[in-house]
Amino acid sequence: MKLSCVLGAWALYVCPAVLLATQMFPAGCHAELFPAPILKASPSNELHEGGSVTLSCQTKLSLQRSSSRLLFSFYKDGQTLSIEDISSELQINKASEEHSGSYWCQAATEDRQVWKQSSQLEIRVQGELMCMSPPILNPALQKPTASETPPTEPPGPPPPPPTPSAEHLRFSSSDPHFHHQMRLLLKQMQDVKVLLGHLVMELRDLTVYLKPGVTKAADK
Repeated sequence: MKLSCVLGAWALYVCPAVLLATQMFPAGCHAELFPAPILKASPSNELHEGGSVTLSCQTKLSLQRSSSRLLFSFYKDGQTLSIEDISSELQINKASEEHSGSYWCQAATEDRQVWKQSSQLEIRVQGELMCMSPPILNPALQKPTASETPPTEPPGPPPPPPTPSAEHLRFSSSDPHFHHQMRLLLKQMQDVKVLLGHLVMELRDLTVYLKPGVTKAADK
């Protein structure tokens, strides 16, 4: 009894492969037949609608069992796509958004005694790639072509510059000296106006004096 326990412990120490879950070898210690497969997508795991992608379940038998064959199965979101086929590739043509999801594969020996699964690979299918159309410009903002250029009229004479008034001249500048000069000019104009008034009065009196009736009365 003790001898069988020692031999069992020694077998577990020498052959750790027998501890792999759900992978049982025939009696005795065997080398690993093939590594766990790796699922790859070519050209990429991201594509647009209408494109194609190839899923490849990559693994290889050991030299001791190179004459044997492996059977491959493909799965998506818990659903079986292909089961126990000798082909290690799965082709997806004209992909749509429904093909998006988590994929994995399984490789098994022909006797189904050894099988291994790959890690999950996420496939993303985006909406169809639309061609970018050039932006439509506002017709009102487009430059007219040579045939659409409206005729140009010759420019008319420029308007005469406005004549500045006294009030405008008085308040158009903030220079104190200018204001002083303008006040002197306005005062002189007022003085001239007063003198003109006196001159008009004197001319009126002279006109009355030079009337014919007044002249004759003066002569008598």
